[in-house]
Formats: sequence, C-alpha cells, structure tokens
Amino acid sequence: MTTRIERLRVGQIGENTYAIDSQGIGVLIDPGDDAANILHFLDQKKFDISMIVLTHGHLDHIAAIPDLLEEWKGKPITVAIHPNDAGYLGENGEATNGATFKAVRAEGFFESFWKPMPAASLFLNEGDFVPGTTLLVMHTPGHSPGSICLYDREAGFLVSGDTLFRDGVGRVDTPDASPQAMQKSLARLALLPPETIVFPGHGPRTTIGREFFGLDGLPDSSRNCS
Repeated sequence: MTTRIERLRVGQIGENTYAIDSQGIGVLIDPGDDAANILHFLDQKKFDISMIVLTHGHLDHIAAIPDLLEEWKGKPITVAIHPNDAGYLGENGEATNGATFKAVRAEGFFESFWKPMPAASLFLNEGDFVPGTTLLVMHTPGHSPGSICLYDREAGFLVSGDTLFRDGVGRVDTPDASPQAMQKSLARLALLPPETIVFPGHGPRTTIGREFFGLDGLPDSSRNCS
C-alpha cells in the first residue's frame, strides 16, 4: 500500500503541517495554525484523520489543535507526542510554552495564538511505530527535549519537525533546547540513506544527502510526495 504525504503551509512563521495516509490510517502532523484552512485542505485532499502526531510541543506546531478537536467533537482523535514534551500540552501547557516564547521575545505571538490544550492521549517513544502505520519514531532531542522525527523506510522519507531544515537546523537557544543533544540527533539522521526525502517543520523539502553530504537533486520516488 502506497504511503501518501501532502503539505500545507500555515501560520505567521510558515509552519509545515503534513497529512499522511499510511496503511489506510490518516495522520495529521503538527497542525500549527488556521484550523479552517487545514480542514479545507484535508477535505480537498481526501484525508480521513484519526490521529494528530506532534514532532514537538511548541505552540507554532500545535495551535490549531483546540479548534480542530472542537470541529471533530464526537470523533475519537488521538493526540500523540513524546513524553518529554508532554508538558507543552494539558494543564501545564500555558506555562511551559509561555516560558519558551518569552525567552525568544515572542510574547506577542504566544498571547495571540494560545488556547487551552488537551493532554496527550498517546506517548510515542524511540523505536515505536505510529499505531497502524509504517512511521517509525526517532527521538531526536535538541530543539526540545521530546522532539521526534518520523521515518518511513519503505516510502523513503523523514518528517523532521524542527530538527533538520533545508540549509539549517532548529534553534537551540531556548531554555528547553540542548546544542549537545542536537548534535547527537543530527549525527543519527546523517546515517539514513542519502536519498531519503526530508519534510521539515519549516521551509521546503530536502534530502539527507543534500544536507549532510552536499548532494543535489531529489530521487524519483519523490513524485508521490507533495
């Protein structure tokens, strides 16, 4: 069964929200803003979502969750995150996210977009598969303690969140970040096949080969990925 991935750019700072159909399971990754636009996108692309998966807990990757769950009221939707980032959700979410955005002088962004968040209903740990899918969880701390990437070996892609971008990596100057952990996480990603397509949390897609080895171009398999 072919895995399908589609991207929607949302929010003031251009966060990438992804919809994935893997093994017939609809997964929404990092719904960062603009629930109405996301819902239109999902309808247009014909995705039936049963799970929201977060690469990490920062507000620019989660802000649309309350409005989406309100729209989907009565439909069981799993909200999944690594346990080390669980504090960005639920009763501690306001304080945890508020401190992070205050540290980078983005209080205005936080105040504009924060809404009370649900607690996580599923924890994803290193080596897990997102239930029912071929998406392997790689714990890649650095940008945040519980940052994860999602690797689909068969389809040949990695959803990298804010760990790896085209021509860059996620910032590590916030109180919840660790430059040392980021270096270890990037070293892990560099071991993936160079042709692996990388779908980052911000900006255009790239490949492992381009970012770590200076190889240009995308493999032919990218035709199934938007």
